[in-house]
Amino acid sequence: MSYQEFTFFFLLFFILAEEESVGWGPVLASLQVPELTVDEFLSESQSGCSFLTLYAFILQRLNTEDTSANERRTLALINTWTSQVFPSGPGDEAKLFLWWHKALNLAAEQLQPQAGQTEVSGVVMGLLRLQTRLLQLGEERLNSGLLGAIGLGKRSPVSNRFRVVVRSLAAFLSVQVPSEAELRLQPTSDLQISAKAQQTLGMLEAMPSNKQYAELEDSVNKAVQFIRYPGHSLRDGPRLLALLANLLYPDLRYLHIIH
Repeated sequence: MSYQEFTFFFLLFFILAEEESVGWGPVLASLQVPELTVDEFLSESQSGCSFLTLYAFILQRLNTEDTSANERRTLALINTWTSQVFPSGPGDEAKLFLWWHKALNLAAEQLQPQAGQTEVSGVVMGLLRLQTRLLQLGEERLNSGLLGAIGLGKRSPVSNRFRVVVRSLAAFLSVQVPSEAELRLQPTSDLQISAKAQQTLGMLEAMPSNKQYAELEDSVNKAVQFIRYPGHSLRDGPRLLALLANLLYPDLRYLHIIH
């Protein structure tokens, strides 16, 4: 089976599975890498924006080996993929939420009290890299190439609501992971926000003042309220993503798994 044939049959099966509400179990059981090496398959999936296929690969990988080491490797893999892909347009963008929802859950699992310092440091560095990448994905113009380097790149193909999501997640991570040596794993009575985090959060809060984001003001305000609430900690990251998916992408059935 070729990569193209595999992707077609996988998406067909996925649609049928969603219609019958049978979940991801049969999808994972049916997932078989086509006649390519694993690296070729993953590369083709990335270049073809087959983000749902890659998500199924992530779930299958986690189901195959239920260990903390495998979870850390998978978390690193999601970070690497996130740094290498860019949605081709609104039709692809929300699929990345599945990756990040899984990454945030894996990070919370890895940051248990019994975790060693080396493991914790690796997860924290991964979260900081994710935060940086989210800010890049939320920019209004592409920053690649010579024109991009001076702020004159082409307009990003992603939607305004996608920018709200990624900037909200970036702001949340900047508050919950202020530096390599700091992170908030438990809620507190008050919330100390660093100058850097305040800058990122201020960018989010200012979005509705731009007329192109005016219709998204309610979603932005709810995200800001969630981020500023001291009763939320890093472990609430998946809840923020679920909130944003419900507010901004309520009709996408493949996101129901994170609702």
